[in-house]
Amino acid sequence: MKSLSNCLITYSASLKTTLFLFLTLGLGVVLWHFTEHRLKDWIITIPLLLLAFNLMVALLTNKIFRVQGWLLLFHIGLLLLLLLIGISQVTKLIGSVEVTQGTEFSVSSAQWEQGIFHSNRLEQLKFKLESFTINYAPAYGSVKRLDTQAYVTWLDEEGGLKKGVVGDKVPLEIYGYKLYTTYNKGFAPMFNWYPKQGLPISGSVHFPAWPEFELNQTNELQIPGTAYRVWLKLSFFDPIFSTEKPSQFRIPQDAILIVRVDEQRYELKPGEFIDFKTGRLEFAGLNTWMGFQIFYDWSLFWILGASLLALFGLAGHFWQKFAPSPWLDDLEKKKKEKQ
Repeated sequence: MKSLSNCLITYSASLKTTLFLFLTLGLGVVLWHFTEHRLKDWIITIPLLLLAFNLMVALLTNKIFRVQGWLLLFHIGLLLLLLLIGISQVTKLIGSVEVTQGTEFSVSSAQWEQGIFHSNRLEQLKFKLESFTINYAPAYGSVKRLDTQAYVTWLDEEGGLKKGVVGDKVPLEIYGYKLYTTYNKGFAPMFNWYPKQGLPISGSVHFPAWPEFELNQTNELQIPGTAYRVWLKLSFFDPIFSTEKPSQFRIPQDAILIVRVDEQRYELKPGEFIDFKTGRLEFAGLNTWMGFQIFYDWSLFWILGASLLALFGLAGHFWQKFAPSPWLDDLEKKKKEKQ
C-alpha cells in the first residue's frame, strides 16, 4: 500500500502528467467552442483543477521549493490562478440584450450563457435607457465610431433611484453584473394596436444592427392576440453619417416604413395606420435601440492579485539568480586561496 501511494504521489506531481493535462486543456478549449451543452464549461474547468492538483502535489513533495522561497511564491501564485480560473468558468455569466430607447430592461429580451453554479439574478435588474448618443468622426473617406454615452436610470440594491452614464468602458454595475454599451445599435419602429375588443397594446420591433446590416433592414411583427404576421422594411436615403465633419447616430429624416400584409403593400409615416378585421395597427414613430453586453465574474479582482503575486515571485527569483553579488565572489576567492 505504501509503495502504491508513493507511486500515485510521484505520478501526480510528475512533469509528464503536467504535459498531458496541458494537452487536455488545449483540446478542451477547442471543444468548448463547438459544444452547446449547458455543462460545457466543465471541459475547461476539470483540466484546470487537475493541473492545480498536480502543482499542489509538486509543491508539497519537491524539496527545491523548500530552499527557494521566491520560486515557491511564484508557483503559489500559479496555483491560485489555476483554481480561480477553473472555478470562474462555472460561476460566470456572459450575455447581451437590446434595449429600446425610453424603455426598461426586460430579461425576456436578453440572451446569455452562464456557469452551472451561477446564481442568476438578472430578473432583479431594474434599469431604463433614457437616451444615448454615439459620436462619429471622418476617417479616410469613411467614418469611425468614437465614444458612446448611454443615459440610464436604475434602482440600486437598496431600492434607491440612481442616474448615470454608461459607455463601452464605463459599465453600469447592479448586483455584481456589469453592463457595457456595444457597437450594436439600430432602429425600432413603434406600434400601437387597437383591437376592437380589449385594451390597446404598444410595442416595438428591432431591425437588424445598423449600419452593419444596412441593406437588410427588415423584420416581422406578430400582432398580439391575432393570426396576423406582417413583414416590415425600413427605407430611407438620409446618409446620417458625414465623411467630412463630425456626426452622430440619429433617426433618418425621410424614413418610410414599408409594410406587407399578405399581398397588400403599405408605406407608412408616423401616425398612419392599417385597418384589420379585428383592429387597427398604428405606426407610432421610429425609435432606436442600443445593444448592451452583460458580464459577471467575481474572480477578476482575485485573478489580478494572484497574477501580481506570481509576477512578484518570478521577479524575485530571477533577481536572486542573476543579481550581481560581489561579496559572494570575494568569499569564493578566499576559499580558493586557503586551499
